[in-house]
Amino acid sequence: MLNQSAILMKKIVLNLALVSLLSTAFMACSSSDSKIHPSADEVMNSGYKTLTVTDNIRYREGDSPSWVLDMAMPANYGSELRPALVIVHGGGWAAGSKSVDVYQKMMLDYARKGYVTVNVEYRLTGEAPFPACIEDLKCAVRWLRAHADKYRVDPDRIGGYGHSAGAHLALMLAMCPDTAGLEGDGGWDEYSSRLNVVVGGSTPTELGRDVPMAKPEWWPIGYIAADHPPIFIIQGSDDRIVRAELTEDFVEKMKAAGANIEYLKIEGAGHGVAYNERLEITEPAIEEFFAKHLHPEL
Repeated sequence: MLNQSAILMKKIVLNLALVSLLSTAFMACSSSDSKIHPSADEVMNSGYKTLTVTDNIRYREGDSPSWVLDMAMPANYGSELRPALVIVHGGGWAAGSKSVDVYQKMMLDYARKGYVTVNVEYRLTGEAPFPACIEDLKCAVRWLRAHADKYRVDPDRIGGYGHSAGAHLALMLAMCPDTAGLEGDGGWDEYSSRLNVVVGGSTPTELGRDVPMAKPEWWPIGYIAADHPPIFIIQGSDDRIVRAELTEDFVEKMKAAGANIEYLKIEGAGHGVAYNERLEITEPAIEEFFAKHLHPEL
């Protein structure tokens, strides 16, 4: 018989995957410009800002169809180096995709703000067991640094965002050192896989005890220390999947260790906070946090 912790673990994973499938909301991008289809001359000569979007760039060699990312970047914003933003989808580590409208919209929105944005696919647990997802995302960050010159990215200004399971993975990219044995075999080993700043919404920082996925080295709770990049965690008070008291315990431990961490708790919000819920609060807060640390205006 499964023990109580294992049952709880399965419930958490199933709930996160179900929320990812059911809570996807269509978020349309619109423009107030009267010229919907400007000519090439108008684009280049009138200051009309354009983006370059490339789908399904492979970030490592191998047979998995999951080792791809989408990229959006400014096309005519100048030649200076830009900050980058790595977007990590959620879905309980067993579901979800970079193609979800919320993540696609964020990729385009931040590219318009001057970031080079990448929206990353990774192996789900049905394809490869934990912690393959962590290894894949670390490889994607190394790939981005390896190609920083090509895409005009400042390798010292790379941020990350994730929601739910994606937030756990994004925090691991910021907190897990290159020496933790989670780099995988994807290559680009001469480059760091660590982010310079990270935002997580509804972030699972740990799991119950006595279950295979609960190893401390696979979770942010295993890396409490002062020497981490800036972290911003957003939590809903009424989240029934990621409990606020666990998030707050993590935040307090990080603050006690001297870490640079900010915490925003939104009363009445559920698991969709910083994803498709209370965006009038979370979107400006996230934009301000990234701008403060990544300086897209430079």
